[in-house]
Amino acid sequence: MSFSIPDCFMLSFICGFIFGLVYELLRIIRLILRFRAAVFACDVLFFVLAALAVSRLSPMLGSYIRFYTVAGFGAGIFAYIVTIGRVLNLIESAASAAWRMTIGRLLRFAARKTRKAFGVFAQFCGSGIGKVSDFFGRRQKNILGYLHSKHKMMYNDDNVNEKESESRHVITAKIRRTS
Repeated sequence: MSFSIPDCFMLSFICGFIFGLVYELLRIIRLILRFRAAVFACDVLFFVLAALAVSRLSPMLGSYIRFYTVAGFGAGIFAYIVTIGRVLNLIESAASAAWRMTIGRLLRFAARKTRKAFGVFAQFCGSGIGKVSDFFGRRQKNILGYLHSKHKMMYNDDNVNEKESESRHVITAKIRRTS
């Protein structure tokens, strides 16, 4: 089936105009997520889908990808963004702001309740945790107490002269400074 150039341009324009809805759907995702990675992924996905749409549309309108097919598709997307897209942009921005405010309020409410619940839990467990900590602290002191004796030093042998043992293990070095 063969189409004339104006027919191909208008069909690709209509497809591009309809493909503007895909752009709006991805834009809604971008408004909700607002992470750089999500914005980048949505942009890449849009361009990949647009390239696939043009490459599938072109063989249906002729045998090759033509300039007027790509131009018509781009003009359709541009026309959508400039006309219906602007109206939807205002609506989406207002809805997004309301959504973020609602989610923000819910998150603040949940954070307050979580802090309060954690405080109650900490107060409830505080005395028990203190008792357990004291028990293990005393236990640790008892264990360390068995290693040290006030009357006898554990690591020094009584038979060895202190001066001799200190001088026996010392390495002496002479340092010369030259100018």
